Amino acid sequence: MKKFMFIALLIVLSFQIINAQEKDEINLITSGKWYIEYMEMSGKKMALSPEIQKNNWVIFHKDGKQEGMEEGRKYVGKWKFDKKNRILKTNDLDGKSEQRLISVSKRKLVISVKEKGVEIFMGMRK
Repeated sequence: MKKFMFIALLIVLSFQIINAQEKDEINLITSGKWYIEYMEMSGKKMALSPEIQKNNWVIFHKDGKQEGMEEGRKYVGKWKFDKKNRILKTNDLDGKSEQRLISVSKRKLVISVKEKGVEIFMGMRK
């Protein structure tokens, strides 16, 4: 009986930890303005100049609104987060796209997107 109670407690705690992590990811994603810092394709990382970084940013609002600037052009779009698959679904200047969340912290956001069969990683910073 003690073994069953211990296993049940572990299961409940595991679900609570997973739920807290998902909320933390959303809170981190929506915590401010993200500037693109680098892009990586086929294992080659390309750091972007400060001028390019300044003119390419995004803000994900908790209500699903997305604001951004791409190559100096401001836009407003929509986004949502598929928690189960860790996918950011966006509808913006480039149309609808799905970007896989690789990692997120207070200062860094890394996503990947597939374009024409090539996976592109984008690193962003605050």
